[in-house]
Amino acid sequence: MRRSPIFAVVLLFTAMQPAFAAKPLWARKATAFRGVCFTDKTEECKPLRVPAPDGTSSVEVRYRKEYVSAWDWVLQSHLRVTTPGASAREVALPEEFSVNYDTFELLWSPDSHSFFINGSNTREWASMYVYLADDPSEPRNITDEAQRDMLKDFPPCKAAFPNADDAGGCKKFSRRQVPNCENGEADPKYNPGYNMVGIDWVNASTILVMAEVPCDSLFGGIMCQVMGYELEVVPTSRILKRIDAKELKLKWQKSMEWKFRIPDPPQYCE
Repeated sequence: MRRSPIFAVVLLFTAMQPAFAAKPLWARKATAFRGVCFTDKTEECKPLRVPAPDGTSSVEVRYRKEYVSAWDWVLQSHLRVTTPGASAREVALPEEFSVNYDTFELLWSPDSHSFFINGSNTREWASMYVYLADDPSEPRNITDEAQRDMLKDFPPCKAAFPNADDAGGCKKFSRRQVPNCENGEADPKYNPGYNMVGIDWVNASTILVMAEVPCDSLFGGIMCQVMGYELEVVPTSRILKRIDAKELKLKWQKSMEWKFRIPDPPQYCE
């Protein structure tokens, strides 16, 4: 993944104006925006306002000029959260987002008390965080339990590596070290960093999240495997419901921006 240099920051706030017409990658109801723009594409980084359902709270996406060298700069996004009875608060995006991703999407909860943001670079790698509108200073990662559940559902140490010379992918010359294999078995709290994206709000306190083993040959027979999870936002971030790929497509395709494909079954070696 691309690593960002250390920025020297020069603030550049521009007047609110219509945003570049980006479409979300994941959540159909979300509002999409660019995370960063280089000097040749600054037109894609126009400020926008995302109102909450109650009509009184909102998130403004703003951009500031940040120098990456003595002569070169980018426009970097940040948020301004406004709620009734409180002063507007400037909020940074998660550090993971600014380092790894350039495309974001935001979706308010139906009660206007929180919102989630997905960050991604195309659909290969993605993650999500939740903000509480009354206390947006600390974005919340609610997917740790779902990450560990994916390790149980799709054990990386058993993944096969089918190839032209070994259809089953289990012969000694085919086997490779799958990411997260040893760590996942040794540490019950290990987070493998699989893709996690918010798809929709189930209700005011529950998010439907899609979890995916990245579609990368490094993961062998478990690549592209998917599960859905209904996750509680507060106070525990616990899994309320597990949803397999078939049910996920049947019940939640309408909330997805792309045509969801049920993956082929995983391939394992015993």
